[in-house]
Amino acid sequence: MTARENPAHPLTFTVDPIDRAALSRLDEKKISAFLTGGRARIVPVWNQRHLISPNSRALVFSYAEAARVIDLTSMPLVFLGVDNDEPWFALGLPGTETPPDPQVPGTFVMLNDVVTLLPAREATVLAYARAMVIWHFNHLHCGRCGTLTEISEGGHSRTCTNVSCAYRSFPRTDPAVITLVTDGPRCLLGRQSQWPAGMYSTIAGFVEPGETLEQTVRREVQEETGIVIGKVRYIASQPWPFPSSIMLGFRAEALSTEICGADDELEDCRWFTRAEIDSFGDRDARGSGFKLPGRYSISRFLIEDWRRDL
Repeated sequence: MTARENPAHPLTFTVDPIDRAALSRLDEKKISAFLTGGRARIVPVWNQRHLISPNSRALVFSYAEAARVIDLTSMPLVFLGVDNDEPWFALGLPGTETPPDPQVPGTFVMLNDVVTLLPAREATVLAYARAMVIWHFNHLHCGRCGTLTEISEGGHSRTCTNVSCAYRSFPRTDPAVITLVTDGPRCLLGRQSQWPAGMYSTIAGFVEPGETLEQTVRREVQEETGIVIGKVRYIASQPWPFPSSIMLGFRAEALSTEICGADDELEDCRWFTRAEIDSFGDRDARGSGFKLPGRYSISRFLIEDWRRDL
């Protein structure tokens, strides 16, 4: 059994405990009843950060608790769905320099700083909430006429308040491919200059208009590394709310091996054998000088999948 077939090790952000209850988004009275009925669970998001307890668990509010912290009529409040008869919402807090007092013991932190400490179900909910709140703060004005927009459909759209326009926009996810290129017993990894020292990862890039996913894989790999690839095989996908991507993971077979990147995106790129990958450390613990991507990333997932695929 390969890593992608093993349900005991799902990709981070892919364990979904919530029924999104999409049809309920159209019923304003139902959404209001969900919010004020006493069972609502509200996930606060401040400056793209989540409220985390001292024991590394996500803190959520009841409706009454959230109302004590912020005026709920003035901030984005998004219906996420229902889990075990509990309706869940995401609350976008004001983007102030200092966070509002949550009136509970906890700290607002970036999701990728604590994701490895969170239960898988919590990480998935926080990723969903984060992505929705970011989208709302980025679409306060109509993209067609510039007029202010207002929340609609339980927070899953925004509608222009200019009645002659009334354009509705919806949350979008940017598709990005991420690819492990192989040459027999070797794989191709590169690094960008801003990454932690010694960290190498798989090749990634955004899908452009008019491209298939396979065409994007071939273009990105050749642009960044000069390598021409043949067979392309889909492996898995991962929501990536930093801020709004879906990472589509592939493995590709190299037809050439000479590295000559053309777009200067990578600081370095090289071939590594399985034995060399085995010498990598998460924090260079083995003294190899190299590090793998974080265990919560699909890049690491692709590498581990290849290492086990003997």
